[in-house]
Amino acid sequence: MHDHRIMRIMFAVLVLIGGSTGLSVADEQAGKLQDDKANDQLVEVEQDSKELSVPPLDHVVYPENRPEWLGNPVQQSDNVTTFVVVSGPCETREESQQELRLMRQAAFATFIESVVGTFGSAGFYQVSDERFDQELTLRRYSGELKVGGTTHYEDAVEIQITQSERDAMLDAWKNIEVTQRMATLGVATVGGFITLVVSSAVFGAAIRRRQQKAGLASESV
Repeated sequence: MHDHRIMRIMFAVLVLIGGSTGLSVADEQAGKLQDDKANDQLVEVEQDSKELSVPPLDHVVYPENRPEWLGNPVQQSDNVTTFVVVSGPCETREESQQELRLMRQAAFATFIESVVGTFGSAGFYQVSDERFDQELTLRRYSGELKVGGTTHYEDAVEIQITQSERDAMLDAWKNIEVTQRMATLGVATVGGFITLVVSSAVFGAAIRRRQQKAGLASESV
């Protein structure tokens, strides 16, 4: 009887020890899960902070001293036309300046076509880069800007076309038109002469054939 009581007490103690051990293990696992979750949230916050600190790739930031005239539209006053050409953003200064030269020529060609009223024929009036810089440029700008946090470059010029320049374009275009009409007339004249020569040759051959037939007929009689 006494032995059975001791055995029940020992069994109860073992059950209590086992239960407390299980609880401690469960508590430890639960704490570990909470710590892991907290660490994950901390990592997400750090990643979000890093992403916010890096601007988007297409985000453009202009300097505060960028001149306002770069955004001016085409202006027409007293037969004088003014327009702005802006390059960039480019990764190097050389690329920006080269792009500006190409864009300047393209904008000038479009202006010529609008003056003469014929598109696709601006090649008759050429302006060199030196003349652009010395005679047709009012203002110029060369600066830096940020694109996605990276330094880029841009260049700009303000071009002015006076009435005398416009008249020179029209005079050059009239000369081209006269040359084209003369060329067309020359082609027509040459074509008419060739047609006349060919027609005469054919007509002469027909007459000779008839004469030959008439001669053979008279000989047979």
